[in-house]
Amino acid sequence: MIKINLLPVRAAKKKETIRQQASIAGLSIVLLLIVLGILYFSISKTITGIQESVSGQEKEIARLDKEIGELKNVEGENKVILDKLNIVKQLEVNRRQHLKLFADIAGAIPEKLWIDSLKEAGQNITIMGFASGDEVVADFMRRLEKNLAPWKVELEIVNQVEKEKQKVAGFTIKLEKPKETAPPPAAKPKA
Repeated sequence: MIKINLLPVRAAKKKETIRQQASIAGLSIVLLLIVLGILYFSISKTITGIQESVSGQEKEIARLDKEIGELKNVEGENKVILDKLNIVKQLEVNRRQHLKLFADIAGAIPEKLWIDSLKEAGQNITIMGFASGDEVVADFMRRLEKNLAPWKVELEIVNQVEKEKQKVAGFTIKLEKPKETAPPPAAKPKA
């Protein structure tokens, strides 16, 4: 029988198998590195996009904060303007009330009576003047009470004085504004 020495064939086969496994492992590593590189660049691109988006959003937030600050300034200015308008409206109301008051006082002045001064202090008005006699002053007071119905009309002083070489009645009349009545308190609900 023929004897064949298979040792060198086995050794060559074993070498070939090791070489194949080494080349498969090398190709696997190269392929793994390529996949990891692609993954790295993809994640890097995503991170860059997110960072750009965040910086854009931060710029938008800064712009909106600036606009909010401007709006707060406008609201503050608006409040100041509304306060001034309310003051003007109140002055207008007070002016109308004063005009009506003066018209009522002027409408109550009889002949032979003249007003020397008219002073307002808080809720009181003091009228000082002269009349030809006491009855003219009394007539003036009645007319004031009629024209200024809610007001309290009070004669403080009447005396005889000499004015331009004639004897006249000097007078001081005090008008007291009526106190404004507050609305009744609302009924509390029973618990």
